[in-house]
Amino acid sequence: MIDPKSVVSRSKRLGAFLERAGLRWMYLLVTVPVLTEVLETGRLARTPREWVTEIVVGAVITLLVGRVRHDHLAVLAMSHSDVLTGLGNRRAFAEAIADDCVRARRSGQPLSLVYIDLDNFKQINDRAGHGAGDLVLQQLAAAIGHVVRDRVDRGFRIGGDEFALLLPGSSAEQAEAVVARIEEHCARLDPVWIGGPLGISAGIAELESQEAATDFTRRADNAMYLKKLTRVEIRSRS
Repeated sequence: MIDPKSVVSRSKRLGAFLERAGLRWMYLLVTVPVLTEVLETGRLARTPREWVTEIVVGAVITLLVGRVRHDHLAVLAMSHSDVLTGLGNRRAFAEAIADDCVRARRSGQPLSLVYIDLDNFKQINDRAGHGAGDLVLQQLAAAIGHVVRDRVDRGFRIGGDEFALLLPGSSAEQAEAVVARIEEHCARLDPVWIGGPLGISAGIAELESQEAATDFTRRADNAMYLKKLTRVEIRSRS
């Protein structure tokens, strides 16, 4: 008896493989005219005219496949990108953290996750409008892009004013230094980050041995929540 769960699992793995392949498999369509010729005539092209026809058809198919792949990759990038900030979105984060956890366990290198939430972001929207709020989010995204290592670290906007950073090869202490540099860069971008209600609460977690991505994410989120509570208590006392 066929196990439905097994069929679904295999289908998902096949879909994931084809997506990672980026439709490269479609270049195999170039062989279709040649195979069709063999099946219909029992032989390959012989005359120069027949070979020219095969080459032209193959070139046209290659160009069309290239165009389809280009459009497919553009759509795929849009589906993984946050429109406002240009960072990866929640979907991209879910895929990236799963992959990074596997690589970190395999290599034995540290992996740190930073969960960021803006303090009093609602006040900015209420006082200055959503345009000012959008600008603040873009400034934070710009600071993240400026500070993190290109092609190594990755930043994501996972919803509202919540962001996440994946820092392969970085310990929790090194991640704290990254957060400090992000705060400094934001302060240089706009005075609204200095002396006002706006601030960053960042929770940091370093991947533990055999820890699942969901538990890893939960620890960083909880650390961010505790940091926010601490900042609120400090403000209330001052």
